[in-house]
Amino acid sequence: MSSTAEDLYKNKKLSVEEYFALEEELNQKFEYVDGEIFDMTGGTVNHSLISTNLTTALSILFRDQPCIVFNSDAKLQIESMQNYFYPDAMVLCEAGKIDKKFVQHPQIIVEVLSSSTEDYDHGKKFAFYRSIEALQVYIMLHQDQPLAEVYQRNADNSWLLKEYTGLEEQLPVADKLSLKMSDLYRQVDFDL
Repeated sequence: MSSTAEDLYKNKKLSVEEYFALEEELNQKFEYVDGEIFDMTGGTVNHSLISTNLTTALSILFRDQPCIVFNSDAKLQIESMQNYFYPDAMVLCEAGKIDKKFVQHPQIIVEVLSSSTEDYDHGKKFAFYRSIEALQVYIMLHQDQPLAEVYQRNADNSWLLKEYTGLEEQLPVADKLSLKMSDLYRQVDFDL
């Protein structure tokens, strides 16, 4: 059985420079948290469909706005911690910054949940994301049913959770802008 890069570097803290060099050398994506790397393994067919539908719907929604939509190929840097992630989708508006290797300060982040990452996406990863001052909306989409959890930042920096269930729902993502659940879950087979 061959070792993965994650196995090889499990007990070693990498510098940011070593992390970038490893990704480039292996041509592979890793999330980087406090010097540790985590392999970005392949997802399911439903995950891929939802992610594609999501970035398409966001691109259409924000086409007349001063915003840019990114898919999971764009690396997010949380500047205050020097941690790096690959969200399934991000929207950068006025506060956003773009570097050659990463982006910073998204207004919206979306993750498509999987059974292996669901607890992390709800817990520690969301804690990291909350430290991004520009972030206003964090959405988690389930892939086994049409269910979205939408967290919105309040003026006092607290977060309000609303759940949306069913294909007829619409998710608020910005002032007067919303996504249709039917668009996000288009062609998804929940029996897979």
